[in-house]
Amino acid sequence: MVVSHGSVDPSARGGLRAESSKTPASSVRNSRPLAGESGSGKELVARALHHLSPRRERRFCDVNCAALPDELLESELFGHMKGAFTGAMADRAGLIEDADGGTLFLDEVADLSPRAQAKLLRVLQQQEVRRVGATFSRKVDIRVVSAANRDMRTEVAEGRFRQDLLYRLDVVRIRVPPLRERPEDIVALADHVWRAAATRVGSQATLTHGVHAALARYHWPGNVRELQNVLAGVAVSAPARGQVKAALLPSFVTGAVSPSTTRLAEARDQFERKFIELALARAGGRRTRAARELGLSRQGLLKMMARLGLCKQ
Repeated sequence: MVVSHGSVDPSARGGLRAESSKTPASSVRNSRPLAGESGSGKELVARALHHLSPRRERRFCDVNCAALPDELLESELFGHMKGAFTGAMADRAGLIEDADGGTLFLDEVADLSPRAQAKLLRVLQQQEVRRVGATFSRKVDIRVVSAANRDMRTEVAEGRFRQDLLYRLDVVRIRVPPLRERPEDIVALADHVWRAAATRVGSQATLTHGVHAALARYHWPGNVRELQNVLAGVAVSAPARGQVKAALLPSFVTGAVSPSTTRLAEARDQFERKFIELALARAGGRRTRAARELGLSRQGLLKMMARLGLCKQ
């Protein structure tokens, strides 16, 4: 499926590139499991999938399955009837009903209890939901997007997750790559995150090219979440107007090279590789424009890219 990134959060682009080219855009009910490291932006990808689908006019609902006790999670997902349990003072629809016609995102789906797994399987098979304490079911039309930090096949093999439910969830798998594998996204993502962080503290300052370059060099083991935390910290010390200089970044970001790099030549190559990738990203992949920005001839840039192993990018 080919998608347009025009109005999509930049942090979701890496996952959207992983959409299967064999999946027709019309198959909007197919479940999509998102696989990726912690903090890589799986929820943002789920929201982008919803935004780009015919379901975008209906609700996007999300729940972290690891954050709630089993009984509360069941009520949150499936809803309940008045008197179904202590404290159930009125009928209440669950997130599955709320997401009717739209998308339901289940984060940490591996933490669902066996009973909740059985009930979710029925929802996916029959496209109907029964509230806790109810004697009848309601028809629903939802697409489920799920995510987990654990290997779901291992969960099935060790008896913690239903295989038949995994088959229902694992229809079109999307891998959300870690941030270090998509350096071309870092500038756009940093600017997006910065605008939100700066707005929270009332700053109108902008990030300089020096900040962009430093962020592009760092390897981001904590992925998008770490980038958000770093820029939130910078926003506290940022000026109300003007530009944010690289000096405000934490030292572990500005001085970062790969932990395995010990030789000066390797560190220089790593810096040049990241700097060229950043220039190409700003130039939209146009090498002549990137070369002009770097103060190189196009031939000179191509030679440097060949030396650094970037020619295939």
